[in-house]
Amino acid sequence: MIIALSASKVRKIIAEALLNENNESTDESSAKEVLKKFPKGMKALGVNNVDSLKALGVGTRGTAFDVGNGKVLKLTNDEKEAGAASVLVGKNIKNIVNFYAVKRLKDTPYFVILQEKLEPLSSENSKAFNNALVATGLPIWIKRAEGSWDRAKFLTKDYIIGTVKKKFSGKLDSPEAKEFASKINSQWNTLVNTYGLKEMFKTLTDVGIDFHDYHAGNMMQRDDGTLVLIDLGMSKIRASGGEVEMITQIGL
Repeated sequence: MIIALSASKVRKIIAEALLNENNESTDESSAKEVLKKFPKGMKALGVNNVDSLKALGVGTRGTAFDVGNGKVLKLTNDEKEAGAASVLVGKNIKNIVNFYAVKRLKDTPYFVILQEKLEPLSSENSKAFNNALVATGLPIWIKRAEGSWDRAKFLTKDYIIGTVKKKFSGKLDSPEAKEFASKINSQWNTLVNTYGLKEMFKTLTDVGIDFHDYHAGNMMQRDDGTLVLIDLGMSKIRASGGEVEMITQIGL
């Protein structure tokens, strides 16, 4: 068997990642203080009064604010996220949030990302999405696939077979084993077809971005129900050109 990780290990890794999405270590008021140091830059992005901004989310690497007109301004110190977002500015992709601008705040470790505002997932969809990720281990296999969807699919299938073999002592033909495997396979199909992870994966791969941090906290939806990736933290850019270095700086 190719998969070296046990089912329990896979579940633990993904469960820890899902728990980390609620780790709020960034202070909203501190984020506003940073933004207030760049009044000209904020005005150029359509923000005239930083104090009036409403925080939509606070995470480990940054804070997102509602700036009106269907847009969100995110302050982040994640260079990888800023670099990936800069690659996608103006591309208007169906299943990836629209990015309008990415700027570096001069002489600070921070970037600002101006992006589309979307609707959150329902609690039911969030739970189903995360449960499917845990059952299939897909984020781990995407990470190991190195840009190949066929490889990610193969690793997932191998993992599912190994999980069923272990749970039912190798008796894959038993009714219980078949039912268990069918449930996991159904969750795989939900991720690929209903939630569009294959399409997201291929979209990002085509523009030179490796991303595997899929979980409900990084997803929202359009009015038609399309699942949309809104956060590209932990991305790796395979394209040449040094996107982070090329991001325009905003002065004081």
